[in-house]
Amino acid sequence: MDNSTFWNIIEAANRETDGDPEQLAEKVHAALQQLQPGEIHAFHSILCEKLRSSYSRQLWGAAYLINGGCSDDGFEYFRCWLISRGRAVFDAAIVEPDSLANVVDPDNDCHECESLLYVALKAYEKAAGMQMPRVRGSYPPEPLGENWDFDDPVETARRLPRLSELYNV
Repeated sequence: MDNSTFWNIIEAANRETDGDPEQLAEKVHAALQQLQPGEIHAFHSILCEKLRSSYSRQLWGAAYLINGGCSDDGFEYFRCWLISRGRAVFDAAIVEPDSLANVVDPDNDCHECESLLYVALKAYEKAAGMQMPRVRGSYPPEPLGENWDFDDPVETARRLPRLSELYNV
């Protein structure tokens, strides 16, 4: 399992759904069930790496704005949603979180995909008959980037102008 294969699984699942995160998680789970335990573990390792690499204050601010608030857990579920949108969306948002203005639906107040966290764990357990070994690595103690008040509309508009306009901040 490599980075390209990881994204191919995510993007194939996207093509088979109407954008619903839960349906996507089910499709990813079905694809993972076709793999050997080592490949499933590698998929989960790549997912964890993507979650770590997207642990930034700027992206958290975007999630806060998009979802109308965002706890620690909510930020993790948001980043799973971000991964579920595919490589191009993910990569663009890592560089410039305001690019999500091209992707989000302001009429949908929940851009999360918690289920994506568990699909590999469940597929591995079924394939191997045991729980998946723990993936090594952890988040930095603090999100990357400068801290700022997500409830400050002036600062939010300065940092995320397109999303702020879209969400009438």
